[in-house]
Amino acid sequence: MIWLYIFLNAVVLINGFLYVHRMGTRRVMPFAICLILLSIYCLFTPTYFYLIDRQTSMGDDGLFLFTGKNITGYYEKGMFFYMIANTLFIAGFIWKRYPIHLFRYTIKSEAISRLQNWSLFLYCLFFSIVFIDIAISGINPLDILLGSANESLFGQESITNSYYFRNCADCIITTIVLFAYLKGNKYKVTAMILMAFILFAIMGFRYRIILTILGLILVYGLDTKSIIPFSRILLTSIILIYFIFFITYNRWNFIQGRFSDLSYNPVEFEYGVFFEQTRASLADFNLIRYYEANPEIHHDYGLTMFGYVLIKALPKFVFPNGVKPYPPPALTILDNSLELPKQWARTGEATLHYGAFYGAFGGLGFVIMPFLMGFWLRFVVSRNPAFTPLGFLKQVVFSLAIFQFVTRGYFPQFVDHFVYISLPVWLLSGLLKRSTVLSTP
Repeated sequence: MIWLYIFLNAVVLINGFLYVHRMGTRRVMPFAICLILLSIYCLFTPTYFYLIDRQTSMGDDGLFLFTGKNITGYYEKGMFFYMIANTLFIAGFIWKRYPIHLFRYTIKSEAISRLQNWSLFLYCLFFSIVFIDIAISGINPLDILLGSANESLFGQESITNSYYFRNCADCIITTIVLFAYLKGNKYKVTAMILMAFILFAIMGFRYRIILTILGLILVYGLDTKSIIPFSRILLTSIILIYFIFFITYNRWNFIQGRFSDLSYNPVEFEYGVFFEQTRASLADFNLIRYYEANPEIHHDYGLTMFGYVLIKALPKFVFPNGVKPYPPPALTILDNSLELPKQWARTGEATLHYGAFYGAFGGLGFVIMPFLMGFWLRFVVSRNPAFTPLGFLKQVVFSLAIFQFVTRGYFPQFVDHFVYISLPVWLLSGLLKRSTVLSTP
């Protein structure tokens, strides 16, 4: 039956893509991004691991040899749940007819320069906040860049005893996307990208590099005023694929400042790492196995997903002895489900959002929550129509934020991420509205 579930899952996702094609990607960006992620994480990757007979969620060789529990009996059930969840997610989004807008708005030409300058100012502001926060914590990013530091920024907490300032790195992403959307000078865009990527790389934030690239693809690729030649699309795609595998293969060399050890040869890259980096479905399957094997363990009914949004937002001094009640119950159950040696530190393994739904509400989490999520995305898209500049930008930043939720499944982190990544657009929203006029043919 598993191949029937895989086939039906593919049919459901293809129908979702046909809907996007019919409506236009520009109008339903978050939905399109979710479909791409679901195709990778809920179809291609689990099918690949099923074909190679992957038996545990963490792997069957190296450090994880003889660890973890066998999940081969849960591929079929997992793919059945994914088929149901994807169907209901798409149904939740497309159930309501999308309004057709005959008019399009644009930004007044005389306001472009001012908005560009504000974008550059915000870029410098947020970049400085992150850099200074790192520096006053006792770590010199330049030393890491030059390879002369004995420590790294990965997992290093700020001297402010929080990540409030360092999370402004998310704002840097948006300022780059904003400047590119405003047709900023390409040399300046390139310089902004290079500086940001260097900072993200030494901080170990590979996903922020990917989100910046995705944001630029949305801005340039969905520009209705330009036609991109196929040859440029092909060349850009090849460069992006190379770059993603390059930063993945050399991730720890970047973090630790070992730049002399960087490998640029694509022959040396481990291309199987793509599936390893998108294996969250295996954590979902293993979580299903763990709950079924331990019926005395209860679901947390949304405490982690919704209650910890408030806990994460509040400062530490609000809590007794300045200690927040971490880890959240759902993450503790996830760690326990891996059944690794107790003396090992947390691996950072994450489920998809579907796994988080299951951890919160059990089997109903694969039924009710995907439909509600589709409904939620429809609400966001309807409230922020892409025919206005501000609506387009809000859809872009929401698309970047939803990437984090789908692939990591931790809703409080999504909320935190969304607040920071939306901040530059929110700060300029008034000026953007005042600068918007009806577009002439």
